[in-house]
Amino acid sequence: MNLTICKCPILSQERAILVINFTDNRKWIFIMTPKQRDQIVGLSMKISSLDCFISSLRQQLFKLSEHFDADLTHDKSQFTTDEINQLVCFNQRLSNLEAYLCDLGAKESGHLKACVADPNDPLDDYEIDATLYYILDENDPTFDEDDDNILTQREISIKCSNRKYGLGDGLDHRMPCRLFPGALNEVPHCWLFYDLYEHSYGLMQSSLTLQDCLRLDSIWVDIAVRHQATLEIKSGKWMQPTMTDNQSG
Repeated sequence: MNLTICKCPILSQERAILVINFTDNRKWIFIMTPKQRDQIVGLSMKISSLDCFISSLRQQLFKLSEHFDADLTHDKSQFTTDEINQLVCFNQRLSNLEAYLCDLGAKESGHLKACVADPNDPLDDYEIDATLYYILDENDPTFDEDDDNILTQREISIKCSNRKYGLGDGLDHRMPCRLFPGALNEVPHCWLFYDLYEHSYGLMQSSLTLQDCLRLDSIWVDIAVRHQATLEIKSGKWMQPTMTDNQSG
């Protein structure tokens, strides 16, 4: 992006010209007043300062993590080698579950998007929701045969499976300033694992400590596909769907 100041032959007065060059050789040219130029320059300086601040903050976080004892953990307690291996395995199981949910979401969405686009199909929209129930091991002291033994749950939309951040994004969601025990600190954490120990969404969707994760036996996956359409009462006909960004994505 280039900013120059010159006489504009069309307007016969001084104007700031903002030139934006793209990698595909396209070029956008904007003619601005000096006041607009000053605003752009001020905004550019703020963005630059923000970039420097974020970079500095990231460096400080990594430096801070170097001062922690490697034996200190996220939950400030010790884990045996077997327990650490169980947590690493649990993270991998959740990663595999992410892949399954994303594949299923893409498969179901492909068919349903075609129905929404079909003028002869009344389908107006759809939702694909997955509820994950984290079930206690029957050997856990609090296990109750007369109860569902759900330690926590998560409600997730898998309608949009191609995500840059979140479910199935393939990113490592560990925070640089947070240490985990042993090998668990050396492997990427998938979104479901990170979301489970980091986020709480109320009583039914509370977060779990690493110790709680070791108490789990299984994950009950409940997937619901909801078809949505609108029937007009006067005519008795199905109203034609209106394509939205969410539907087209």
